[in-house]
Amino acid sequence: MKRESINHLAQLVQIDKLKRLYEKIDKNFKVKVLTSPTEQTLLVPVKDPITGGNFYCGEVLVTSTIVEVQEEKGWSMVMDSNEELSLYVAVLDACFEKKIYKDEIKDLLKEAKKSEEKKNKKINQKVNSTRVSFDLL
Repeated sequence: MKRESINHLAQLVQIDKLKRLYEKIDKNFKVKVLTSPTEQTLLVPVKDPITGGNFYCGEVLVTSTIVEVQEEKGWSMVMDSNEELSLYVAVLDACFEKKIYKDEIKDLLKEAKKSEEKKNKKINQKVNSTRVSFDLL
């Protein structure tokens, strides 16, 4: 598992599981918040399929946080206004890199990845069942 996938996968984990792990980490290693959870908006770039150029189709609300655990910085950016989730994900990011509870973090993220794949498979089955095949006359 790569560090880059933590931000995405951790958002799929149930918040109570993240909270329990965060509390265990904070109790044993004292999390230092460098940048408290902050709401921001980002422009969403989209590629124009006709011209091949890029344009911005709108904005999306995100919450980002920067923390430090055992002198390792962690960062997160989550969708919408969710300060708790942003904090927990940033802590997981720092701990994963510092190898603090790394196996426990991997297990949580693998579980989230499996459930996401299962959900996507169901959606794809529904979409594929509506596929129409046209024969040439």
